Amino acid sequence: MKIRHYELEIPPDEPFRNCKLNREQYAKVLTEIVETYSDGFVLAINNEWGTGKSTFV
Repeated sequence: MKIRHYELEIPPDEPFRNCKLNREQYAKVLTEIVETYSDGFVLAINNEWGTGKSTFV
């Protein structure tokens, strides 16, 4: 069995245009959290393998 991966296109002006998992709402919340804590913090994004954690970050 051969799995074919396609190049992920992320347009700079609309980064969520091709997102099939509706992650824009989560990105907005995460952005608010990061902007709020200027002293820094540790954040863990935890989910099963293949769920898009790396792509999301």
